[in-house]
Amino acid sequence: MTDPSGGDSMPTGRLTFRTVWGGPSPQAGFIEEVTRMKQHLRTVEFSYHLDLFLMVGGEITPVPGPSGLRTPRVFLSRRTATGEIRISNDDVSAAAAPIAFLRQTIHRAVADLMSRVAARDPAFDADAEQAKFAFLIDEAATPDA
Repeated sequence: MTDPSGGDSMPTGRLTFRTVWGGPSPQAGFIEEVTRMKQHLRTVEFSYHLDLFLMVGGEITPVPGPSGLRTPRVFLSRRTATGEIRISNDDVSAAAAPIAFLRQTIHRAVADLMSRVAARDPAFDADAEQAKFAFLIDEAATPDA
């Protein structure tokens, strides 16, 4: 692929989150944890731009379960994949380790989105891309889901 400067290179993308909290009091530590994830991912380059809308349910705007990826879309020509990650407040309340549940849910959703990219783009190396965000589950305890 030729970039605008005329060189042959693969475009680099980022994994970005836009986050909406559904209540006045999100689960303890969630805001800080999402901030840590964003900071860690800020310098990680992906072969596609992954644009995710993260919605964490709360008292004002509950998110119906189950938690996970919704409305995934893959745009091959723009090398972009988008989707919504919804975290149900009921699922979080039932989890023994809410922060680990958050991290694992985000990991599963991003992995699902990448598998959709791989299904449409034979050159996409899903294993290599998934290794770039494995820290989400490597640093988290296994939640009760």
